[in-house]
Amino acid sequence: MFDQQLQEQIIRAAQSEPKTVQQQFLKLMEESGEAAQAYLASIKASGNGYKQLDINDTKEELADTLLVVLAILVKLDCQPSELKELLQKKTQKWLDHQTKSK
Repeated sequence: MFDQQLQEQIIRAAQSEPKTVQQQFLKLMEESGEAAQAYLASIKASGNGYKQLDINDTKEELADTLLVVLAILVKLDCQPSELKELLQKKTQKWLDHQTKSK
């Protein structure tokens, strides 16, 4: 999903981030709220239409959320190979659960 250059850039940015892990978790909640708000506005949910946000705004906010998650993982010393293994394991678990639900 990420090429090597982008992966390295994300890691450098995360390593230089001055926020603590605890502060990053709070930032994650903030970004998640912004993503939800953008999505609600994009579908013109009651009380949100005035915000003039569309699906592209939602995608941007979700990208912000993803970057915060990646920054937390870097701060927790999660190496790219470890993250790949975790994602493979969790994706398989997700797929297995979907198969059992049918």
